[in-house]
Amino acid sequence: MSYKYIIFDFDGTLFDSRKGIIASINFALEQMNINSPSEEILTSFIGPPLGESFQKHLNLSKEDTEFAVGKLREYYEDHGHMQAKPYEGCLELIQELLRRGRVLGIATAKPTAYADNILLGNSWSSYFRSVRGSDLKGELFPKEKTIGQVLKDFKIYNKAECIMVGDTIYDIKGAQEHGMDTIAVDYGYGKTQDLKDARPSYFVETVGELKNVLLV
Repeated sequence: MSYKYIIFDFDGTLFDSRKGIIASINFALEQMNINSPSEEILTSFIGPPLGESFQKHLNLSKEDTEFAVGKLREYYEDHGHMQAKPYEGCLELIQELLRRGRVLGIATAKPTAYADNILLGNSWSSYFRSVRGSDLKGELFPKEKTIGQVLKDFKIYNKAECIMVGDTIYDIKGAQEHGMDTIAVDYGYGKTQDLKDARPSYFVETVGELKNVLLV
């Protein structure tokens, strides 16, 4: 079906942010004299709330988690966030959706300020009616909260008109909390089986397949 309102995740869905985020994680761990984990674990940090990932994968205390998130964001603000690059084909998809009158938003675990900077640096700012993320305090922001903020910005009354696009179970389950349809994209950072187990409305492996679902 045709969806009038489309909410996108940011990292792993529209932008490949891996290089800058992993460099920032490693910087934070270096400041704490903690050895860097495997590439698989580092990649799993991308998408979920950062504090949750530090606690889950490294078993850090609340105080150490806050310190780690602070150091990560210190490096990310100075060096990392502008290394993000749009996935090939996403710009054309966004522009075509706008030509067809769709209303677009972003719901991300990334601090809103960083998302805004990246969008501005890539001349994408005008494409999205709403961009909602976390703040810079290191607090845990569940995805259903940021999705809900975008829905309020859209003033949506019929959830059947809206769909969420994301690459992690946080995106899928967060949207399901609001009774929305979902598209899981497998080209990002989430685990394939986890995404399938979350039972998204659609599962796509490439940006091309995403276009086929959204450009109906």
